[in-house]
Amino acid sequence: MSEFLVHTRIDARSLEMWIEAGWLAPRRTDEAPDFSDVDLARAQLILDLRQLGVNDEGIPVILDLVDQLHGLRRVLRHLLSAARAQSAAGQDRGPDDDASVPGADRSEAQ
Repeated sequence: MSEFLVHTRIDARSLEMWIEAGWLAPRRTDEAPDFSDVDLARAQLILDLRQLGVNDEGIPVILDLVDQLHGLRRVLRHLLSAARAQSAAGQDRGPDDDASVPGADRSEAQ
C-alpha cells in the first residue's frame, strides 16, 4: 500500500475514503490491499478531476462513464474480431460453396 501512496502522492486517509466510496477496488489479500495498474490509473484520474475542480459528487459519475466507455470498447473489439473472422471464413469459401448455403440455390429461384 505504501508503494501505491508514493506513486499516487495521496495520503492514507484519502486512499481509505476512495476505497470506501468505491472509486478504487483493490484486490484484498491477508496482508493489505493489492492495487493494480487500473487502480493506479483511476487514482491519477481522480487527482486530475479534483485539480480541475470536480467535486466529490461528480467524481463517481465520471468514473462510471469511463467504465462504460471501456466496456463498450471491449465489446467493439470483440465484434470487430468476430467480423474479421467471419470475413476471413467467407473468403476461404469458393464459388461452388454457395450450394451449401440455405437459399443460395439459384435453380429454385427461377
